[in-house]
Amino acid sequence: MRGFRVGDEVLGFTHRRAGHAQYVLVDDVHLVSRPAGLPWEVAGALYVAGTTAYAGVFAVDPGPEDTVVVSGAAGGVGSLAVQLARLRGATVIGLASEPHHAWLEKHGVLPVTCGPGTAERIREASGGRVDAFIDTIGEGYVALAVELGVRPARINTIRDGKAATEIGAPTYGEGAAASAVVLGEPARLAARCRPEVPIARTHPPEAVQEAFRALERRHTHGKIVLRP
Repeated sequence: MRGFRVGDEVLGFTHRRAGHAQYVLVDDVHLVSRPAGLPWEVAGALYVAGTTAYAGVFAVDPGPEDTVVVSGAAGGVGSLAVQLARLRGATVIGLASEPHHAWLEKHGVLPVTCGPGTAERIREASGGRVDAFIDTIGEGYVALAVELGVRPARINTIRDGKAATEIGAPTYGEGAAASAVVLGEPARLAARCRPEVPIARTHPPEAVQEAFRALERRHTHGKIVLRP
């Protein structure tokens, strides 16, 4: 193994679908050292959500002059995407239900309630200009971004490939960012709580069924983690 010694603390990923395993064989090129101060719950939850959010923000390339809308802004991917976009200096509008608005405001995000009338509420919050749109939900948000006047090149979706193909929008997600180099960046940021990685709850492996029931209810804010 190159670059690591027995006993090193690492995080990484594998394509072998071993998320519930106690021991996993991982290629060394898929590993990065765990930054000091990064909790294990966050390290374990960071790969899919962290790299997907990183890829989405990279795709639309927001800057200090931009206003970015993120759908599913309180979810596992969206909650990271809004923070990463804020770190780039962008004005960020987060679409979420009202119980999550306080968390978004705490992180410098303008919350907008999703549902009927969303387009008008976004226009009001943005002053009429939206430069980029990161969609983590699907369900018509690509069409909404077009309605708001966002150029297809600055609309990224991880859930609606058909709509993206029709207008030529990117679909950058975890697959586009599957590298230890990319994983290392959100890991270093998360170790400084920038971004904060919300952990909704942790479960021991023997409670995996309850973890999946909680996931199916889709009412959690943040990641659900199995930890021995």
